[in-house]
Amino acid sequence: MEQEYIALTINGLEDISINEIKEILKVPVKKVVLERILFKTKDIQKLISKTHSLNTVYQLINYFKFKNKNEILNKVKDINFDFIKKDFLVRCKRVGEHKFDSMEIEKSIGEIIFHQDHKVNMENPEILIYIDIIDNLCFIGVLIKKDLCKRDYRVRICSASINACIAYSLLKIAESKKEDVILDPFCKDGIIPIEAYLSGYKKIKASDETFFNVKSSKINAKIAKAKINFSQYGVDWLDTKIKGKSIDKIITSIPSESKSKSVEETEKLYKELFNQSNYVLKKRGTITILTKKPNLLIKIAKENKYKLIKKRKIIKGETYYILIFKK
Repeated sequence: MEQEYIALTINGLEDISINEIKEILKVPVKKVVLERILFKTKDIQKLISKTHSLNTVYQLINYFKFKNKNEILNKVKDINFDFIKKDFLVRCKRVGEHKFDSMEIEKSIGEIIFHQDHKVNMENPEILIYIDIIDNLCFIGVLIKKDLCKRDYRVRICSASINACIAYSLLKIAESKKEDVILDPFCKDGIIPIEAYLSGYKKIKASDETFFNVKSSKINAKIAKAKINFSQYGVDWLDTKIKGKSIDKIITSIPSESKSKSVEETEKLYKELFNQSNYVLKKRGTITILTKKPNLLIKIAKENKYKLIKKRKIIKGETYYILIFKK
């Protein structure tokens, strides 16, 4: 039977997830509110097994606006929880300013369900009732799967690595095609190249100047069964290691200035990237970059006669920017 579901994605990537759900399930999909996508399907496991952009999926029981905690509890009292056949637990995700906390909601709703003659299990519940609150909107559902952005193949993670759902989304935002030759010259632990391979891309080049990062990438790729050749060299070697005008898309998460990397070093790195891109990138090729600090990149790109054609802000703990440049 067709059921209604909510999928949670990353703030700023809702359109990527909507398109992915449509592609996998062939069903109507709509954004309800920030990060939350509504759809119906008979085959939720098909989506769970194939998604690259979603983090959490739950079967929707009800959703509504509220003014206070009592309004939430009164709505919950009207729900028949007889579908719970064994035992349950309540968990709450809350975003926004409220005069209550998540633990209060979990306890109060747990008591309501308990008084409908259902057994609580704190260790290994059969059903996890998921309370998803954002500002004045409350979603109530049954958790199907969480932490989908975590990947089993990621046994070696670099400190500057990025979320896997973001890595996958970069490929889509770059409008890359499966037959494109893709280059990640700052591959870190290999997350962008591996997500590309698992999404059907086969012409992938990846490098990093750090031995540890390349080794980590190779280990992760082996576990993912991704056939990618990771090489150790800096961005200043691209014109030596890669055939001229052979790359369709450069897609990467670039280092920003930090305690270990000065502004001067960062500026030099960015200049070298655009300089080398002149050699390796095809005439209509583009550079897609994920960064926390876009201003210096945009300035240096302009100095190197690259035009910013797309800028997108996403939020995952911190604020990131996705920039796309072309000549």
